[in-house]
Amino acid sequence: MNTTHRPYSQALGDLDRLCRLLVDYPDPMRRRSTWSLGRLVDWQYGFWGRKPDIPDFWGQNAELWFDGFGELATFCISEGGGADFELVYAPGHRFLLEEMVDWAIASWGKRGDLEVEITEHQIHEAAMLTGRGFRLDRTFCTQIFDLSQPIAPVPALEPGFEIVSMSGYGDYVNQARLRANAFQKIMELSEEQLAERMRSTLYSHTGQTYHAPADLCVAAPDGRFVAGCEGLIDGRNCQAEIERVVSHSEFRRRGFARAVIIACLHKLREMGLERAYVSGYSEAAIGLYSSLGARWQNTNRIYKRTTS
Repeated sequence: MNTTHRPYSQALGDLDRLCRLLVDYPDPMRRRSTWSLGRLVDWQYGFWGRKPDIPDFWGQNAELWFDGFGELATFCISEGGGADFELVYAPGHRFLLEEMVDWAIASWGKRGDLEVEITEHQIHEAAMLTGRGFRLDRTFCTQIFDLSQPIAPVPALEPGFEIVSMSGYGDYVNQARLRANAFQKIMELSEEQLAERMRSTLYSHTGQTYHAPADLCVAAPDGRFVAGCEGLIDGRNCQAEIERVVSHSEFRRRGFARAVIIACLHKLREMGLERAYVSGYSEAAIGLYSSLGARWQNTNRIYKRTTS
């Protein structure tokens, strides 16, 4: 089959193409890629990391392959704009992977030590990467919840604490402070920093997967948020990703993160969704998520190719 490839283009509507590829093949994609609809939309709409400082970040960090009929067949994507990349392909197009990896090595290898994620099911991909100098570096786990089955009850919180959703509470300023503390260890945000985070937050909420009722936080008696998580919705496939799980540094080991995740699972079930996914990269996160009663667990792998 004749194929072509080119850089990602927002002007040509490529985000819709990439999203449709993931939405149209949900089960095969879960076996063939660590990416999901929520993660892809976040790549476009989440202004985290270096993205705002890189001209045409998206065009520089995704390459699209098209089949002989001009339909999107595969894409190679870098989440953070560094030497990380992932391979996403439609059923029947695995034959393009070697070309894609060789392209990534030639185009992005100068960025540093290349890293690529694959699932535990991708035996062919593991062998192909090994043959090109990649080595297994580390693993991470994805917990998969069957929302048609009973879910653990939401644990009782300490007196005065409550779980709130952004649809009714809407305190995104407090949420920004919580995430700054949890993700960047920033104890106080300046007015300028807070304004910038509010701009990026409001922009991210225009993405296709955001749903305020599934964006939850634990509020303390003084009004501060001490934990939170966000369900990113793929309604067409009745599933969601639970992302941005956070705990404030002053309120850890008190069960707040556990409570808000379980509350999110209940909310997703009430919405009529059938599965929920949550991925943990650190030992602490994997330990927490694996204790919540997931029906399945996938152990994903990160392969690394050093430049030296």
